[in-house]
Amino acid sequence: MRRPWAAASAPLRRAAAAGAGALLAGTAVVALALALRAARADGATAGRLTPAQRAAVLAFGPWPPPPPHDGANPASGRPAGIALGEALFYSPRLSPTGLRCASCHEPWRHFADGRAVAQGVARGSRNTPTLLGAARHRHFGWDGARDRLWQQSLRPLEDAREMPATGAQLGALLRRDAPLGARYAAVFGAAPGDDDAAVTRSVGLALAAYVETLASPRTPFDAWRDRLAATAGGAEPAASGEFPESARRGLHLFVGRAGCVACHRGPTLGDDAFHPSLVHSLTAAGTADAGRPGAPPNTFRTPSLRAAASTGPWMHDGSVARLCDAVQAHAADPGVEPPALTAAERRDVAAFLRTLAVDATPDDASRCAD
Repeated sequence: MRRPWAAASAPLRRAAAAGAGALLAGTAVVALALALRAARADGATAGRLTPAQRAAVLAFGPWPPPPPHDGANPASGRPAGIALGEALFYSPRLSPTGLRCASCHEPWRHFADGRAVAQGVARGSRNTPTLLGAARHRHFGWDGARDRLWQQSLRPLEDAREMPATGAQLGALLRRDAPLGARYAAVFGAAPGDDDAAVTRSVGLALAAYVETLASPRTPFDAWRDRLAATAGGAEPAASGEFPESARRGLHLFVGRAGCVACHRGPTLGDDAFHPSLVHSLTAAGTADAGRPGAPPNTFRTPSLRAAASTGPWMHDGSVARLCDAVQAHAADPGVEPPALTAAERRDVAAFLRTLAVDATPDDASRCAD
């Protein structure tokens, strides 16, 4: 069946200027921070985008970019590899527990699960991110513990709390199941052998090939951004029903005084870097969740904001139930003082974020409090 998310080409605003020491390129961070400071000052009271802000908005597209492809993955971009990965993704036999990848990444929930934290064979401690656009990341997981998509695809199978499966179990499944074994051979050139580690790696490669096809569709913002790109003289396209005036005001804040674009930039609206968070949470065992190993405590990866309005609750621990509350300052990069936004301003930013999704999570914005 042809799925709409496969036909195109899954924590919110970082209110601070990018700069987590050695976690980011120092000179680039300084230059960006200075540019953003100038942009904020230049456009603090103006009713139109400054040149720097306009450039930041145009850099959010065009969307979608060319489909991602991993040249080191023999399954990537190949119909047979994608079909094998899809079959594994939805199979209840991939894990001896009967859980599927789709148990936590449900297509009708934009490949997230709608829960505050993940629920496998045991309750987790982090929110399940959407898989839409995952192939465009450089790091995977809230802690960035994997830097290859195929490695991340195996992480739930390796985690005792999620859908644990051993290499021996994965190898036995592929060797016993004739249709799966035939698909495997078509992709990797030979039937699954006795090397369970090699079979496990191939399972990850096939899953990654399928996840690469899960892309965020075009949104109302993308149509407005393209009209902006075609508009000369610094003028902006008019607001519309799909991109209302509240969203336009929110966009101005996003690339201006609120400073969200410091971390949420580029076509995915995420820098894929790591920042200390003001949201402190606990693991399922009751200890502090420190985030990325080797980084300052409580450090997590910036997510993409595409489709984010469709995948609440928000933050790495799912502790925020309303989108406008997620717009509160939540990054704690050293030396940066996040700007304070009024409730009305946060509602406007939330309105902009909804235009980055095609089916935003229902949310009573009127309850956004100062």
